[in-house]
Amino acid sequence: MPLPKPTLDNRRYDQLVGEGRALIPRSAPAWTDQNASDPGITLLEFGAWLSEQNIYRFDRVSDEALRAFVRMVGVEPRMPTVAQAVVSIHNGNAAGLALPPRMQLADAASLPRFETARALFASPCRLVSVTTGASALTDLSAANTALTPFDAFGARPRPGHALYLGFDQALDAAGATLALHVWTDRWRTDPATQAALQAEHDALAAHAKGHCQPPDWRLHYRVRTVWEFYAGAGHWLPLADVEDETRALSLSGFVRFSAPVGHQPRAPGAPFYIRCRIVRGRFECPPRLLHIAFNAVPCEHALSVDETPVGLARGHAQAQFDLGQTPVVAGSVQLRLDNGAGDVQTDWHEVPDFERAGPYDKVFALEPERGLIRSGDGLRAAILPARYQLFAAFRVGGGPEGNLEASTLVALPANAHNTALLPALGALGTPSAVAQDFAAAGGAGRETLQAAQARAFDLASAVDKAVTLDDIERLALATPGVPVARVRAVAGLDPLLPCYPAPGVVTLIVIPPCPKPAPLPSRALLDAVERYLDARRLVTSEIHAIAPRYRHVGVNATLHLACEADPAVVLRTAMARIKAFFDPLEGGPDGDGWPFGRTVYRTEVMALLADVPGVSRVTALSLQSGSGADNGGRCDNVELCPHELVTPGAQHLVIESEIARNLRRSDAHECESV
Repeated sequence: MPLPKPTLDNRRYDQLVGEGRALIPRSAPAWTDQNASDPGITLLEFGAWLSEQNIYRFDRVSDEALRAFVRMVGVEPRMPTVAQAVVSIHNGNAAGLALPPRMQLADAASLPRFETARALFASPCRLVSVTTGASALTDLSAANTALTPFDAFGARPRPGHALYLGFDQALDAAGATLALHVWTDRWRTDPATQAALQAEHDALAAHAKGHCQPPDWRLHYRVRTVWEFYAGAGHWLPLADVEDETRALSLSGFVRFSAPVGHQPRAPGAPFYIRCRIVRGRFECPPRLLHIAFNAVPCEHALSVDETPVGLARGHAQAQFDLGQTPVVAGSVQLRLDNGAGDVQTDWHEVPDFERAGPYDKVFALEPERGLIRSGDGLRAAILPARYQLFAAFRVGGGPEGNLEASTLVALPANAHNTALLPALGALGTPSAVAQDFAAAGGAGRETLQAAQARAFDLASAVDKAVTLDDIERLALATPGVPVARVRAVAGLDPLLPCYPAPGVVTLIVIPPCPKPAPLPSRALLDAVERYLDARRLVTSEIHAIAPRYRHVGVNATLHLACEADPAVVLRTAMARIKAFFDPLEGGPDGDGWPFGRTVYRTEVMALLADVPGVSRVTALSLQSGSGADNGGRCDNVELCPHELVTPGAQHLVIESEIARNLRRSDAHECESV
């Protein structure tokens, strides 16, 4: 939705003519002939026509003004973006090979499409085994190859559980930095989570101003892990210089480390292992991975073009120079001016437009889609000086064309660009030396002004302060890097004194998105949510995050079946429907989780069971709640406190067919007193 634009003047031609005629009796009383044939009326109508055009022109807001408005909100219209991908390099040489950055990657037709974004030591080792567990290990190598989701540390990870990665030979390479990449089952949304974590960390660091700096955003809020290698004789030693971007394997990212010295196999002929071991803490939701790749390197849809002449400046305003290739990556152009007499200028910089440039700013504008650079006019940006030869180095790429499907990039071509960077390319220049397991993403065209306006409106209206209960709930759900599925804010409730009103206190009930009958958050998760809200709450309020309390609700009922119904099928269906109806994440009347504190109505449960195929009617229905003396059947509803949810309890369903019922003279009363 764009920002609303006020209308400065909405008068039209007929209104202007009418206003002019209304002024005649007062301004010119002797003017009595006001017919259309009168020359004065003709002039009046002509003036109204000109005025209407001016009103239309003055009421128009220029694109430049609109861009200035969205900048005031903190939004900069986006230039075309570059697609990103991660590839793994298969080194067929006997020894490792150091690859410099900006190596070109090609498709099956040997057409260069991407470039590596950083250096990589391509080890000759291959990842041959992926296992997980503690004492008894589970082999996940096939799942890792097939890109099938698997539990990183097992279904119920505990301290001591580890993910083991086995290689066909030792990782010894003195001084080399090795890299692997991990993809989780949420790899598409993980970059946004990482960006949010980084932004939150930067904001806290700026607020701290050097005092009590926040912890590294790459640290998990609860779990701590360590990367180790097997050194023989049952000893595991820590890997050196570890840079782990995965937050204990809960996010997609790189893991870089120095090659270990003294790497040994666990047994003769067995793989050479490294492992990621849980030192302390537990996960609310066990991390699930899709794939792990070794010798991984980031790459992007941007091919480097060495410095080349693009034209001679003649001192003209708004001069244009063609770079010769399209599209050009925004922000990549480096301009050098040389007059041939020893005067070289390299202090000219690229800008998206001249709207904020002064007459002496040495800047030039780039049109990425057309591959053109433009100079200023002397009022906005300086004019390129005459008789200077222009040389430009830039990168070609960007836009949605870079969003390649998986397995598109397959080789490091032995072209002039790559061999100039790495003469000893060798076996890496053959096909299948590169594996692109996932599609490239992130490439987009230039953002339209309307899209920038909509983004500015969303940003201006976004909730960033915890004022109302709805604000608190929305912000809690947006806590970065923390698994939160549902929340409920209750005003005036202090968890330490639940029986007394507490003005200014808000208690937030939090549920993690874990597939359990009664998912509960840890204290570390609740602390992370409280820390995120603490910087956004009112100074006159308190916000406490707590876990929900679950009430087990069982159902006793007799299901009368139609003659053709299968009792076993009906019983399984009824049990499944009760379990789904009481589910805290996907149950309830609306299917989005049982509402906090909502009463369990007996009539709803009866309607639920009566709707099971094959059930003709339901009798003797009662609900069970709690334990001990309160565990008997009851005819009335089950009322919950504001911080309570339900979870399925013991279900006692009796199946009775219509044939058996007809043999009896009467039925028992539907609900006996307790």
